[in-house]
Amino acid sequence: MTKWGILLTISWLLMLSATAQSITQTVRGTVVEEATLQPLVGATVYLKDTDLGSSTDKQGNFMIEEVPIGRYVLEVSFVGYETFQIPGLLVQSGKETLLEITLSPTAQSLDEVVVQEERIFPPQMISPLSSRSFTVEETRRFAATFFDPGRLATSFPGVVGVNDQANHISVRGNSPNSMLWRVEGIDIVNPNHLSNAGTFSDRRAASGGSQSVLSTQVLDNSQFLTGAFPANYGNTIGGAFDMQLRTGNNQQREYTVQAGLIGLEFAAEGPFTEGGESSYLANYRYSTVGLLTNVIGLDFGGEAISFQDLSFNLTFPTQNAGTFTFFGVGGTGRNVFEAPRDSLEWEAQEDRFDVTFTNDMGAAGATHTLPLNERTLIKSVVAMSALSSTRQGDLVTDTYETLPLEEDTYQEYRLSATSSITHRTSARQVLSGGLFLNYLNYQLSSSEGTAIADPQVLVSGEGSGWLLQPYVQGEWQLGSQLTGQLGLHYTYFSLSESHAVEPRVQLRWNPSDRHSLTLAYGLHSQIQQPGVYFSTVPNDILGQPPLQSNQNLDLTKAFHYTLGYQSLLGETVRLRAEAYYQDLFDVPITADPTSSFSALNLFEGFVNERLVNEGTGENYGLEVSLEKSLVDSYYFLLSSSFYESKYTGADGVKRDTRFNGNYAFSLTGGKEIPWNRNNKQRVIGINLRANYLGGLRTTPIDEATSRAQQTTVFIDDQAFSNKLPDYFKLDLRLSLRKNTDRYTSVWSLDLQNALNQQNVAFQYFDTVEGAVVTKYQLGLIPILTYRVEF
Repeated sequence: MTKWGILLTISWLLMLSATAQSITQTVRGTVVEEATLQPLVGATVYLKDTDLGSSTDKQGNFMIEEVPIGRYVLEVSFVGYETFQIPGLLVQSGKETLLEITLSPTAQSLDEVVVQEERIFPPQMISPLSSRSFTVEETRRFAATFFDPGRLATSFPGVVGVNDQANHISVRGNSPNSMLWRVEGIDIVNPNHLSNAGTFSDRRAASGGSQSVLSTQVLDNSQFLTGAFPANYGNTIGGAFDMQLRTGNNQQREYTVQAGLIGLEFAAEGPFTEGGESSYLANYRYSTVGLLTNVIGLDFGGEAISFQDLSFNLTFPTQNAGTFTFFGVGGTGRNVFEAPRDSLEWEAQEDRFDVTFTNDMGAAGATHTLPLNERTLIKSVVAMSALSSTRQGDLVTDTYETLPLEEDTYQEYRLSATSSITHRTSARQVLSGGLFLNYLNYQLSSSEGTAIADPQVLVSGEGSGWLLQPYVQGEWQLGSQLTGQLGLHYTYFSLSESHAVEPRVQLRWNPSDRHSLTLAYGLHSQIQQPGVYFSTVPNDILGQPPLQSNQNLDLTKAFHYTLGYQSLLGETVRLRAEAYYQDLFDVPITADPTSSFSALNLFEGFVNERLVNEGTGENYGLEVSLEKSLVDSYYFLLSSSFYESKYTGADGVKRDTRFNGNYAFSLTGGKEIPWNRNNKQRVIGINLRANYLGGLRTTPIDEATSRAQQTTVFIDDQAFSNKLPDYFKLDLRLSLRKNTDRYTSVWSLDLQNALNQQNVAFQYFDTVEGAVVTKYQLGLIPILTYRVEF
């Protein structure tokens, strides 16, 4: 071989070698102390089963460069602190992997040099009682979630979706109205589009909607709580979504584009200035259906649905004054149905109604995090949030004229502020306290009529009040195996001049690294819905306006008792079981001794009776889940719930609540299959979710009276005595993720209700058909999505 042949051969081999090199990405982030957020210098960060690792600098920062793309188990260790693990960490080529990691000290003094014992499992795999942290990556990976945290939660034990059309959820038999929503640690108005979606009356609900306003492009790992809340949570008796916003990349600019049936999205993040520490993150989304109807003009059966939203998070660290962030989220939504102007096309009652529903919300705020010293941290948040919705329902007469029958307006303004101080007195003890202050302002009205009766005012009024919630809490390690938490929360609402003192206590016993037993007790309270406070009672005096008589209602309260057990059954498998009992009291019911009404059953709709706080209720059950993290290319979450939800109204009869399905089973799982071709590293994802739920409760309909009054009339003394058929739905998600040296792309196909199962949603009297009609939930819906990160 000539020298030129040798050189060409060597060049070809070098080129082949370069082509065969794997695609890599950088993993970096910070490691701080859990309570005070102080940086931990010299912590070891490494990817298990590799020789890749790093250690933190004086700011707590670490960087691991040239990490081949794929999934890893990341482990963090530091002398005197518990080891931390992130199983199934996804590293992609399109974006750097950014992490914010907190470590907890061991039971020994912070001042002692402690040689950490070898643990089989990291302690953070023992999750807090009645809570589940969820990652953005899970929201994107789980089948048919619509990239929505609310729908993701239906995979968790104790959580039941009320209707497929929306993300309304019932937690442990409670109404969706009992849900608390937080963003960046502060209470805000309902952060969802089109809150009328999936309701029986097509009218707004207080919590949930068709889609979360917060896109997964801006969300960080967040927390979902189902009961036994710590002292820093108030104004909820059912559940809480505590969502955090992600910090943008402060070293390089990155972009995400996503297109699918849900919407078109564009996200951007990066540093404000090269070499600076500040960063921005923003995302805009416009609904695809809205684009097709409003811009292109396609017809979806006479119904036009559109929404758009914008979210951002701006971060500004300083040298000595702490870290400031400015965040915001806003969304507008509109749903318009226009009845056909041809009576031959009127097959059901809804076909002869013109309905226009609008829903707008927004929230903007700022946070300030300031470490006072190595043991003390102050965090403050202020925010302004607002919600406005309107609904107009007009009956189309036989002569095709419109007769206004339903008109709703709702406006809520909320000015919120919170500040907390956390002080670690020792490695064994953390003390914290703070204040939540909310100024709430409401304006609302609603009226309803029928084809043979003029509209009647259901709700009308406006008012405001201060919601004051101070709290204190202490956490102690009472030994190497026992941990205690003692707290006190206070709630005062000036509108109704009601208040509650709420003690909270929790004990956890860890006999070994594999097992945990937790016992908790707490008193919790919640203010009433505005539609309850401003409900109207017909005046007995002819010609006089309706009376408002419910603004003096007390808080609804509940004692929560919970016993939990957790066991680690392998390196990545966790078993959880919780038994709970919730004793509800001071529940609004009517003053009529023959009535079965209870505010515990409210979802949408209104009240036009005088109410008193004399009702009771109880929820109790057992939840068991078995979960495997996404390691070795597969994962699963098997959840089961057995529960009862009861209430007692003014008639003294104990009944099933509307949300008492008795049992719920969920299986979520998936498998990732690597597929490399032409050096384009691909991963095929197969994910499924199966839900089997006991049917929710409904009240029998008096068909004869409904026909006479031309509206649905229920048999009150048989409230919620009917159980709907059991619910079953199988969702499937197929995805193809491709990594190149310039970007990451993902094609995904979600099949919601892949077997096209017919699940009953509700029943009502249809004035066109002249009979009781059954409405079903969503059938098979394919959702194709393309996502690219670069």
